[in-house]
Amino acid sequence: MQDIRAWAVHAQPVFICGLERSGTSILQVSFSRHPQLFPVKDVYETFIFANPRSALEVRAPAMTKAYLQGDEHAKRFRELCAGLRVGNAELSEADIIRAFFWYCAHQVYPGRQPLEKTPSHVRRLARMLEIFPRARVIVCTRDPVDVVASYRKRLKKEQSLGRSRDEWGWLDRTAEQLLAHFHTVSEHISAARQRWPEQVFVAPYAWITNDPETAMRRLCEFAGLPFVDAVLKPQEVPDRKVDEMLSRPISKRASESDQFVDAQTQAMIRQQMAKQMPLWDTPGTSTGIAAPGAIIAGGG
Repeated sequence: MQDIRAWAVHAQPVFICGLERSGTSILQVSFSRHPQLFPVKDVYETFIFANPRSALEVRAPAMTKAYLQGDEHAKRFRELCAGLRVGNAELSEADIIRAFFWYCAHQVYPGRQPLEKTPSHVRRLARMLEIFPRARVIVCTRDPVDVVASYRKRLKKEQSLGRSRDEWGWLDRTAEQLLAHFHTVSEHISAARQRWPEQVFVAPYAWITNDPETAMRRLCEFAGLPFVDAVLKPQEVPDRKVDEMLSRPISKRASESDQFVDAQTQAMIRQQMAKQMPLWDTPGTSTGIAAPGAIIAGGG
């Protein structure tokens, strides 16, 4: 365990989190093609910083097992953690997280730096950076009206496919509920950037999609990685279950907010979010080390 803790101190993972429906998947599949990072096959959210012990369950979450590349690695990871225990004492959650990425870096994706994305880990920024003090965290944001519209569009699609509420329930949220979520996300971003000003990069969706090459060059620089063309060249994933856009080049999309969010609700959201928008719309760290200072008006 001491070796694993020492490894975590020096590891240089790239973590992607932020708002749901804000481009986290685009970035994860792009960075997975970088030769120095975990070549994660598809969009797998581990929730490891939120619920570490779930990875030790015999019936671990499906995406966690997919990230580990199957049942055999999931079993071997459980065995590793069992062997790290001292007597009857359970491993701490922090040590489970360290062991999870150590195992992946040595057995699942050997020779590569950790790459992981789970949007809700934006609520665990402090845990990420305390466990991995050299981590680089990319936090995705997006015009809040477009986020609400994207939730509603995806909800309509999931329901039209006849899927159960267990699959789409997380999308069924009112504008007011999402606003409360937006404010909480802003608080977590602001607090983390105060403690780790050079390690938390805000990446607005419009900034990424308006000029993908410039954005990916900046993000590679932030992560301490050389830029490679591969991050801009999508690969087809057989039987991809998520957004088919992930198999296409990063590109700008027209806003669909008017189709899913009425004018009164749009005005309410913009009024409620006015103070947060400079944080959400300005790409880079709080020290500005990796992005120009322009603010993207409107975010969309």
